[in-house]
Amino acid sequence: MSHTKSHSGVFFAVFLLAAIFILILDAQTAAAAAAEGIRICLQTVVPSLFPFFVLSKLFVASSLSDKCSRLCAPVMKPLFGLSPACAPALVLGMLGGYPIGAKTAAELYAAGRITKEEGERLLAFCSNAGPAFLFGMLGGLLGSAQIAAALYCIHLLSAVLTGLILRQKSDGSTSVFGSGKPASLSLPDAVSASIRSMSQVCAYIILFSVLSAFACKWMPAATPSWMRVLFTGLLELSGGCCALPSIPQPTLRLLFATLFTTFGGLCVWLQTQAVIAPSGLTGRRYLPGKLLQCAIALLLTLALFSFCPQILPAVAMEAPTRSHAGLLRSVGVVTAVCTAALGGWCAVLQKKAGKSQDDAV
Repeated sequence: MSHTKSHSGVFFAVFLLAAIFILILDAQTAAAAAAEGIRICLQTVVPSLFPFFVLSKLFVASSLSDKCSRLCAPVMKPLFGLSPACAPALVLGMLGGYPIGAKTAAELYAAGRITKEEGERLLAFCSNAGPAFLFGMLGGLLGSAQIAAALYCIHLLSAVLTGLILRQKSDGSTSVFGSGKPASLSLPDAVSASIRSMSQVCAYIILFSVLSAFACKWMPAATPSWMRVLFTGLLELSGGCCALPSIPQPTLRLLFATLFTTFGGLCVWLQTQAVIAPSGLTGRRYLPGKLLQCAIALLLTLALFSFCPQILPAVAMEAPTRSHAGLLRSVGVVTAVCTAALGGWCAVLQKKAGKSQDDAV
């Protein structure tokens, strides 16, 4: 055992030294890839995720979480074998994008609203790509909002079916909404926590942008373009989707789009691990759930475009230029709605605080 650990340590040290020398000798590639990662973060990730990070924190800490739980109570237990208190993670995971669903599940567990077993089971299907990304960025890259809508429906349906398949009988340890320790409703606390989570997400994206650039550079020149795209997408979601227009076959392009958005890539998995670690969740069911969801989504995509081939010509086109205009419009709408909701909630909090002070006087 000691020899194995010693060899592992030596191998890791050699790997780190080699990586450092590569970064020094080919600093231009590293700098360009890091700059691309930063651009993706600033133009895509931060605008679409940060408002949801803040709102999800406030949502879990407020009475709105209990209201959402009561609204979804008729379906959570029969469909997924989970208590109604798990509903906010599922809802926000379908609306906010990676890794909002996982972060919400972790916050619900940390607040004592759900059990650890429920949190682990939620991670198998509650973390998904958001509509802002699918309609804004991916829809622009594929050249069709209709295709984006179809892929989004497939994405959500595959998540629900994954939850149904992984449903387990209750062991009697389910939680009750409204229970658990009270959470802070402070807006500054929510913003500070969201900034920390956002910095972790962006750091992983920048790192994987550099790794992907070097990996693609070292691939043999004869490597097919689709294999480069597949490798990039399995590493990092945004970079893989940005490379989709280089695939000339529309069916393969759609299958890859489904695979990338459903799986999320290794980068999203590490982001998820980073945001759930403080709560104590392990994420042991995340990867098995994602693999099952990928299989379901790919089968649904093949079925849809086999029975409805008329949709394919909408994306049978030359590689479109990469544009973030659609994403920025979608993010603008989402951000405006989130800002309005946040402002309204802050007004309610201030009113309650003023009323409490008056009662105390």
